[in-house]
Amino acid sequence: MAAIEITPAEVLALKKLALINGALAETLKDPGAKREQTALLRVLMDVAARADLANQVGGTRG
Repeated sequence: MAAIEITPAEVLALKKLALINGALAETLKDPGAKREQTALLRVLMDVAARADLANQVGGTRG
C-alpha cells in the first residue's frame, strides 16, 4: 500500500475545510445535497483524524 504524507499544516487546512463543509451542510435545504455534504464532511474528518494521529505517532517515534 502506498503511503501518503500529510504535514501538520495540511491537517490544519483539512480541519478548517471540514468546519466550512459542516456549516454549509447545515444551511442546505435540499436533502440530497445535504446528505452529500454530510458524507463529504465525514470523509474529511476521518482523513484529518488519521493524518493527525499518524503525525503524532511519527513524532514520538522519530
